[in-house]
Amino acid sequence: MFKLSSEASLDGAITVENKFIVEYMPYADGDYVKVYLYGLSLAARKSDADDSTERLARRLDMDESTVAAAIDYWTEQGLMSRLGDDICYFSPRTARPKIKLLDVDTYKEFNRQAQLYISARQISPNEYHDYYALMEKLHVEWQAMVLIVKYCVDLKGDNVSCPYILSVARNLAEDGYRTADDVGERLDEFGVYYNDLRAALGAMGKKHVDHEAVQLYKKWKIEYKFGADVILHVAQNMKHGSIALLDDKLTQYSKLGFFTSDIIDKYEEDRKNLYKLAKAVNKALGVYYDNTDPEIATYVKPWLALGFDGKAILAAADYCMKKDMKRLSDLDAVIRDLFERGLTTEKQVKDSVNYENRHDGDIEKLLKTLGVRGAVKDVHRAYYANWAEKWSMPQALIDYAAELSVGKDNKFAFMNAVLSAWHNSGVTDVQKAKAAAPTAGDKAAPTAATTGMVFEKYTEEQLNSLFTPITEEDD
Repeated sequence: MFKLSSEASLDGAITVENKFIVEYMPYADGDYVKVYLYGLSLAARKSDADDSTERLARRLDMDESTVAAAIDYWTEQGLMSRLGDDICYFSPRTARPKIKLLDVDTYKEFNRQAQLYISARQISPNEYHDYYALMEKLHVEWQAMVLIVKYCVDLKGDNVSCPYILSVARNLAEDGYRTADDVGERLDEFGVYYNDLRAALGAMGKKHVDHEAVQLYKKWKIEYKFGADVILHVAQNMKHGSIALLDDKLTQYSKLGFFTSDIIDKYEEDRKNLYKLAKAVNKALGVYYDNTDPEIATYVKPWLALGFDGKAILAAADYCMKKDMKRLSDLDAVIRDLFERGLTTEKQVKDSVNYENRHDGDIEKLLKTLGVRGAVKDVHRAYYANWAEKWSMPQALIDYAAELSVGKDNKFAFMNAVLSAWHNSGVTDVQKAKAAAPTAGDKAAPTAATTGMVFEKYTEEQLNSLFTPITEEDD
């Protein structure tokens, strides 16, 4: 990693554009690059009175003729202009190289062979000029350019466009392949992957192979170390898609360390099941999220890591829906509570829910008797579990207490007061309860004076302590 020291970043630094470093510097003589950079520093010091070529030559320990040749070179490249003693620098982004008069015989054989391969159309003078300009600028041998033309025709057909050929040539030159031997070796290497790549692209419904795809295939084979069978398998799984999407998938598998088809298939199946489970959970809760990725990362994966399977999670979600607990955070709290109690299977979760709802049928009858509308609530379950299980009140006695509570403001609280008094007094059947109850015409609430029994009054905190939520079960 390169960086500037604090000293190097002081005022007075010059800016050398990346385009110069990439497209111009690699092909220039070393002395010419020195002249360019030192001259650029002089240009940046506008107040420097001694910015002559003579001074530049002395500082660089060069002959003035070398400096002059360098300035002529950069002028031809379009990066400088010279008018008398004034030398002006231009940005590489807007540089316009001078058109050189080329020796016709230099590219005569190139013209003949290029036209031979591009037989579907006549190569225009402007197209020839673009080839010449690239070869001159990037120092590509014409024999190498012929090999590039043939390679592109083999890939795209004999009607291949000039910009495509220039793009391939530029990429190869920037990678250091400019001679016929180097380019031929590189293209032969690409040809090794052609048939395998064509099969992979064909699996995705693609017919044409281009140079960029071949470069990607080489990356998958050499850098990622995927076998041709694995690449083909991934492409077949995609069925339809782009080369970029295939690259994304293979890059992801490489980072994850998945290099065989069976491991990749298991990963994709697990991923698909995660999305299905997340959507099923949301459906059970009655909610919708356009993007379930955060939900999977924050909730679903951790739930599965705790040992819950999909059916157990859905059973808990169904429980939350019936409790009007529709947030994922509510479901998360329930699942983690179940985990602490060792309830991780679908059967265990349902058994726990059924245990909590074990008296719902009897409670529904009570609600009907009392004239209370609506679903059974936790407070009803807590009251009833206290009466039937902790106090062992028979159903007939509970029903009778309900009859006495009809018309009262807080019916369940009134019932609890009546049953509590009977429990404390040892009343265990309806006959004894009737003997202790007020007359039928007495509309007042039972009191110690009318029944001879002591009634307990509960604070809100005491009432809350009667609840028997899903997290508590009697031994």
